[in-house]
Amino acid sequence: MVTMNEFDRRALICHLVGTMRDEQSWTGETQIQKSVMFLQELLDVPLGYDFVLYLHGPFSFELRSELTLMRIRLYLDVEPRAHYGPSFTLGQRGNRVKPIATEYQRAIDFVAQQVSGNNVHSLERISTAFFLQNEYPSRNARQVAEEIHRLKPHISIEQALRAIKEVDELKREAAAVRSRRQKRSRDISRLLPI
Repeated sequence: MVTMNEFDRRALICHLVGTMRDEQSWTGETQIQKSVMFLQELLDVPLGYDFVLYLHGPFSFELRSELTLMRIRLYLDVEPRAHYGPSFTLGQRGNRVKPIATEYQRAIDFVAQQVSGNNVHSLERISTAFFLQNEYPSRNARQVAEEIHRLKPHISIEQALRAIKEVDELKREAAAVRSRRQKRSRDISRLLPI
């Protein structure tokens, strides 16, 4: 899969932040990190970030740097909020970014509606479950839940099993979004001259 160039990635992140805010989602760094991870890993949006399992689930240090750079270049701004830390908003340049290709619109909407509205604790559970299912594809749900609990003792095995069920449902729903995008790409390629 070909990775997006930096301008398209920035446009997609701006569009994601705007869509998350439209959905009344908290747009803190944790929500953005997890939303981008699901866009990339679940919905096959070619962002090209590397994620590692970190304090509150999958995390990309490269994405953190990108968000900082986007603040410096006025694509994003932060809005202080009491008790929970700042949330990201669109900056001066972020409001003027040209929309990204419509082929990613459904994926962004899906993540904004199905993922980003979760609180930090829920995001940690479901993103860790997703990450570890991908890391250990031959393990069953119980084994993945035990691994989640081993790595994050504050998440009980029962909570981990519920998170795995949530992830399985997200995977089923995301499959429809991916297949529509693939069909649309095939339809467009048929229209292009050879």
